[in-house]
Amino acid sequence: MRNWRLIALTAATVLLVLVGIASLSAFFLLRSQPFDVPEWQDPLTLVDSDNIDPALAVAGLGGVPDVDLVAQALAEARADTAFAILVFSPSIGDRESAGAFVLLANRYRIDDRPRQAMASYRLAGTIATLSPDLPDSVRADTFILAGEGLAELGEFGLAQLHFGQAYNVATVSTHLQAATRRHLFQRLHRGYQAIGDKERARSSLDLSAEVFATATVPEPPPALPVAEAPALPLEIQQAEAARWQAAQALATIVLEHGGRAPQESVADLGNALVAEDQLRLPYYDSQLAQTTQMSTQISVVQARINWLATKDRVARRGYGISLVPEWETQADEIRAELTKSYELLFALYADLIVAMPDAAQIELATEEALRREILAGTLGRYPNYPAEQRIVQLMGATAHLAQSRPGTEMRVAILPYAGVDSFVLVDDASFMAITQE
Repeated sequence: MRNWRLIALTAATVLLVLVGIASLSAFFLLRSQPFDVPEWQDPLTLVDSDNIDPALAVAGLGGVPDVDLVAQALAEARADTAFAILVFSPSIGDRESAGAFVLLANRYRIDDRPRQAMASYRLAGTIATLSPDLPDSVRADTFILAGEGLAELGEFGLAQLHFGQAYNVATVSTHLQAATRRHLFQRLHRGYQAIGDKERARSSLDLSAEVFATATVPEPPPALPVAEAPALPLEIQQAEAARWQAAQALATIVLEHGGRAPQESVADLGNALVAEDQLRLPYYDSQLAQTTQMSTQISVVQARINWLATKDRVARRGYGISLVPEWETQADEIRAELTKSYELLFALYADLIVAMPDAAQIELATEEALRREILAGTLGRYPNYPAEQRIVQLMGATAHLAQSRPGTEMRVAILPYAGVDSFVLVDDASFMAITQE
């Protein structure tokens, strides 16, 4: 009797997924979109350097991890400081960034700054869509939180887009536990009611009452290796320590003087940054020239990117204070160097992927690398990345995965949602239907 119940339960779940797949295709391809969706904004254009707290921001140059500074900035209601850190920093993980953008958007809503709140919710959703690192439960939760916030802002089009992606994950993902899936549909029922989407609200309510089988498929690990930070020679460690000391001193003085600091203290930190830069970049270049080991090259290039991101932020007054005026006049050149480093990073990943021994692993790693590259470009961290070319390549790689490994994972597609191109997570059937339009 027990076996028959288990078989019946499994069959019901399979039927639910099949119905869900058909409904996803219809939802994205056949339904009219009654709401407007604003055009995408480059996150860098929303950084307000005049409202960045220098004492808090400069602490990042004094050795405090960016993820800790974001938490502190949010706790102290320093929204623009948190935004600048999140936009510029490549060192914060995608899971932490997505969650922080949601919290930041909530802060902007409290401060009655709807434009910045909308952008922050949208950035959280973009990370949840494109990042290969987030578990499906976290993706769905991020989509719903962003959708709820966007609904509060009256941005019903973006709210519907985010609820739709959470609905997709809740319906199709093979990694969600039954209780999680039911809870997602309950939240979606309330979310769809808030924007007046009665059809999806009813569907979500019905699905929240279903009995789901226990998930047995584990989340797959990333296909690409994590780039470990390379060991630095003593002279660079000493230069870094000198910069930390100068930054800590400046942060203390700025805090004590209500946002002001003597030029001498500012110059001390600026000089320390320049001295460190004169050691770091030549060292990275020499390491790349000397080593042929691909994993080491990737680590060095990632470290180079992290430093150039700091340099770029200084050049754009992303610390709320002018630290190195010379770099400010060289902002375009610094961004060009950052672009070259990102190009090299993903070229190295491509070489690494080609050398993988297993064809299935090559397919997965190719799709993952393209998602990472597009995410870095979309967030504004990878300047002037070849968006059109990479999106075409991603669609091709994903189509191949949908055919060779059907039903295993959600797929990233690009859809003209309400007339604005948006990245969306869909099932295999919806992906193939969208790309064949």
